[in-house]
Amino acid sequence: MQLLILSLLFVFCLPADAHLCFEDSELNDVQQHSYELPYPPLHNYWNKPRLIHNKPINRPHMPARHNLNLAFQVFGRFSGNSDNAVFKAGYYGEGNELIYSVEVNCADKSWKSYTPSAEDPTKGKLYQEGVLERSCNEGEDFDLIFKVKQAHQFTWMFNAENLQKGYQTTKWTKYFKDGPRVKERFRTLDVPSLDESPAGGAAKAVKFSVQTSGGAVMTRFAFGRCMAYPKDMPCNKAFTWLIERSKGVDYKGPLGLHRTFFQVVCMKNAPSLYDPTQIFHPDEFSQSGSTWVCCVDMKTGEIWENDKANSCRSLSDWVTNGLPFFCDDAFDVDLVNEESAKYEASQSD
Repeated sequence: MQLLILSLLFVFCLPADAHLCFEDSELNDVQQHSYELPYPPLHNYWNKPRLIHNKPINRPHMPARHNLNLAFQVFGRFSGNSDNAVFKAGYYGEGNELIYSVEVNCADKSWKSYTPSAEDPTKGKLYQEGVLERSCNEGEDFDLIFKVKQAHQFTWMFNAENLQKGYQTTKWTKYFKDGPRVKERFRTLDVPSLDESPAGGAAKAVKFSVQTSGGAVMTRFAFGRCMAYPKDMPCNKAFTWLIERSKGVDYKGPLGLHRTFFQVVCMKNAPSLYDPTQIFHPDEFSQSGSTWVCCVDMKTGEIWENDKANSCRSLSDWVTNGLPFFCDDAFDVDLVNEESAKYEASQSD
């Protein structure tokens, strides 16, 4: 019998400080998971930097776009027959009104995305469709990630493959002491919505849900303004995993999940180990225009002792102070020497 689960029921919650996620939960091989947003997308909880630094607060007619930057990250594995596995995931507003959803069918390696129907907003209207390059294979892990960028701009990704097509060029005005400068930047296409204003689309979201079938089971869910990756992954493999899903010009470009700046750094002579000092993706507590630099466990890459208060500093302050090394407790000399010797031996074989 397929296992069903709702958010916060029969879930073991891990310390969210691990990757600065709001929620990071283990799921017990479930095939359905639903998560309700803890605060509305335009709530001032997500607006802390602007409030703290005395910048304008959201106005109902002009919500701050960056407040919508949330990521929903699902991890799992194919524990049985993967040929008949189907994934269905979506973002919803009040009354179960659809904002944007996808469906992945492993049998024919197809994917389809849906936007709300004008006749019935709870029903989906076909938006885009495509074919996966990779097959779903029994025994392998999978990840399904949904990144909200703006009210009508998103990224769906399955095992580092985009579940959407196309991008647009937009104008961006940045203000300097000598005056404003208009720049061009690439963005994902605006997804059709029944309310195309900045207050529509993702601004009205209340819930994310995902379900699987066949041999696909979910083992972990992470949510927030964070960038999670599979647990117990050596640094060099985590680096590859993240870069394959990034906005790098040689990777996903505007359809990517994050900038390459937010990448793990591995020890040069022991690449399986994480450098004890890492830069993390900004969260809802980051200073405006900055992020966090944190001490991490060299084996796992997670914040040292899951203690953000004592293991992290504002990146801008850290740079201003001359980038001092403050991760002595996290730096394991014996471990570095041991892994360096293994790495050198492997290179000489």
